Amino acid sequence: MRMRHGFAAILSGVLCLTGLPATADPGHQPGGPCIQDNQNVSLSSVANYADVVQGLDRIVRTSKGLVTVHNAGRSGEGRDLLYATVGHGPDVFWLQARIHGNELHSTESALQMLDHLASGDPDARLIRERMTVIVIPMYNPDGAEANIRQSTTPARVDLNRDWENFAQPESRAWYAVWAAKRPRLALDLHHMGTAPVVNGTDELNQFQIGVRPIDPSRMTAAQWLTNRQMSMVSVKALDGFGQTHVARYPDIDITNAVFSRMLLGGPGPDGSRPGFTTQGAIFYEVRSVGQKSNGYLERLFTVPAMALLTSVARGELSGTDVSGVDAVPRATQGPCGV
Repeated sequence: MRMRHGFAAILSGVLCLTGLPATADPGHQPGGPCIQDNQNVSLSSVANYADVVQGLDRIVRTSKGLVTVHNAGRSGEGRDLLYATVGHGPDVFWLQARIHGNELHSTESALQMLDHLASGDPDARLIRERMTVIVIPMYNPDGAEANIRQSTTPARVDLNRDWENFAQPESRAWYAVWAAKRPRLALDLHHMGTAPVVNGTDELNQFQIGVRPIDPSRMTAAQWLTNRQMSMVSVKALDGFGQTHVARYPDIDITNAVFSRMLLGGPGPDGSRPGFTTQGAIFYEVRSVGQKSNGYLERLFTVPAMALLTSVARGELSGTDVSGVDAVPRATQGPCGV
């Protein structure tokens, strides 16, 4: 649906949902964010569900038709699962944020990128011409409102481990959008759950590149090449950007994660396959949260992501040299607060 046609109804629903009982926060979960026991993080400084609804409505109005907003379905608690599309090109790019509800800053970053993609910037115009970008600012709105990693109802499930069983309505809804839109490339925004240090140094690692959600042996040669090319464009975009100290995320092979199933081509909730696979799917992990560094943390998402989109639109991604992937340092996972 378009936001301009359905905004009043959605906003009314948001106001009703504010009366939902709070959900108790479980113990600290690995995978982010890194919050110290004595750290006070004000949730008023980060985007909540109402902010997403209002932000999307504003972007739709100011974009003058360049951005449309759609509803993928309903969350377990009844919130609309909103996503935006910008551009009309044939190359479809999937950008998702906040699949883990307590990974806070990715939502604001996604909205900032959507705003920029609707602007008059020459690269934004080129992206719109050659690509269709799907932006999901809050994949897991119930978890975001409860400030927990998982979904809330009918069960607490890590939605990034639910594209095999599809136990949650959010997973079934987002899979249907993916199967219908058929994105060639995909990017997922996360926070880290530890305070790592770049190996061989005393430098605090602020950004990790997730080159592989599954083992390369499960990918085609084209997928593994594309993942490394997307990763190198992202890493190079952060060269000299603050005290970022980039590292490579540990090698994982999680077959029931969202991006893993995109690369594997399903199967979906009914056991059928969609007849295509996503060619490249990587993720970013950004360190910690905190009011004093909000803008910097958000830019650790937006700077490499916009560089990646621009590279795709310019036709440069496929020529990216991947020889430097193995040279990206690893990091030693330290306790939160190091």
